[in-house]
Amino acid sequence: MRTLVRIRRGIESALAKLDPRWTKHAVRLLHWGVPAGLLIYLAWRISQIGWGQVWDARPANIGFYAAVLLQFYVQPLADLAIYRNLLRAGGKIPLTVQLRKRYINTFLDYSGELYFFFWARKHLRLKTTLLFHAVKDSNVLSASAGLVMVWMTIIAVAVSGGLKLPHLTASGLWTFLSLGSLPLALALAIFFGGRRATMLSRRQIASTFGIHVARSVTQLSLDLVVWWLSGALPSVVACLQFVALRVLVTRLPLIPNKDLVFVGVGIAAAGVLQVSEPKVAAALVIMSALGLVQNLVFVGLPWFLEQFQIRRGARVLAS
Repeated sequence: MRTLVRIRRGIESALAKLDPRWTKHAVRLLHWGVPAGLLIYLAWRISQIGWGQVWDARPANIGFYAAVLLQFYVQPLADLAIYRNLLRAGGKIPLTVQLRKRYINTFLDYSGELYFFFWARKHLRLKTTLLFHAVKDSNVLSASAGLVMVWMTIIAVAVSGGLKLPHLTASGLWTFLSLGSLPLALALAIFFGGRRATMLSRRQIASTFGIHVARSVTQLSLDLVVWWLSGALPSVVACLQFVALRVLVTRLPLIPNKDLVFVGVGIAAAGVLQVSEPKVAAALVIMSALGLVQNLVFVGLPWFLEQFQIRRGARVLAS
């Protein structure tokens, strides 16, 4: 536990010295560079399939589009409930901030958490230590809940016959389980470590973990519904395979623009699993496009207008 305390103090010191302008520059670089490369690759890959075939294979069920639009709000609403509870902020934390946090995280893992940390420190006037623990522990518990969902998804796919697990030696199995269970071990350290590891109460830890689990279950259930309603896959087992694939892609550390990465991986998986590539490509492209449109309408444009009004007001006062 002394090691955890030293790590915590080191991170707290680094966050206190970190210049928010660095985060803005890094986000801008990732915002333009990585997506451009991914889009070029996807355009080339879809051109191989045929743009006309992909367009003709688009989902016809309106429920598919409704489920995709609904997925956009699952994580921001869960984070809103968590931070309003942990920081006792009530309505002081708006949904727009959580939407922005989610948006920034799509470029680089945890960059959105830094944005929220600086926003909350500025607007909520909280102690840095309390805010640090709330953000840190929520992310550890989120990773633990995500790990639970990974195992549950893999088991579900394996039981349904959609996955053949590789044979592992005893030492290889224990190594695999140890590395895969690291987030859960950190969550247990927080829960049993008491004040040496966190400022959160065990009730807060349990409620936060519960919300993350409920969010993960909701997200995976909607993902399964989306694939079933897309008409791109022939069976529930095939839908589970693509749900599991997305879970694995989203758990990859420090990979930016995972939605676009999943589009490329999903198209490649369609060929391996011998399902319709045009239908899978159409479903994946529409999922990604609707996410981009929602980010533009509900995050990008309101944020731009807010900054424009702030700068315009500042110029008026200066004149």
